[in-house]
Amino acid sequence: MNSLMLIRDLAAKLRNLFCVSELQKRYNDGVVQVKTHNGKVLEKRESFPYGFYAKGKNGKAIVFCQGGNYNDFEIMPVLKADDISAPELQEGDAALYTGEGCCVIVRDTGDVEVLAAGNGKIKVIAKDGTLFFANNKTNSCKILLDLIDEIKGLITTGAPTAHTINTASQQKLDAYKNKVKELYSEAE
Repeated sequence: MNSLMLIRDLAAKLRNLFCVSELQKRYNDGVVQVKTHNGKVLEKRESFPYGFYAKGKNGKAIVFCQGGNYNDFEIMPVLKADDISAPELQEGDAALYTGEGCCVIVRDTGDVEVLAAGNGKIKVIAKDGTLFFANNKTNSCKILLDLIDEIKGLITTGAPTAHTINTASQQKLDAYKNKVKELYSEAE
């Protein structure tokens, strides 16, 4: 063997250690089919880090070829497609998200956000010991506080007319409002 062939073989092995591949299809048994940059079609189960699993619909995958050849390879998780945007994160944050806009964000501060897409656009945020539950129209804290205010303002009818809730009951309802505020947040 001449040295030029050795260099070419070595270069080919190095070039093929990692290759970006396009997801072609996903089978029900967890096997994916990818097509490498040089047109080779490979099929195998994706490899995932411990505690993480996802099924990307489209995008690219990284193929790690041990020894630089296709005889022994691993397919790393499918990378997001160019048309899918990740949620906005700060340094130290982590997220799981879909292309449809759903995501779970774990903030470096310890806060957790759950955002569900679809008609209701549900948002749940756990922050500073309180919960924020909302959809695109209102939030749970506002509903509960408004309900308590409505009960406090009740006026009865009948003889004698125009009775209101007594002061002690009003104070108890105010105490419930404070408990609601301790658990639920009025704003994000």
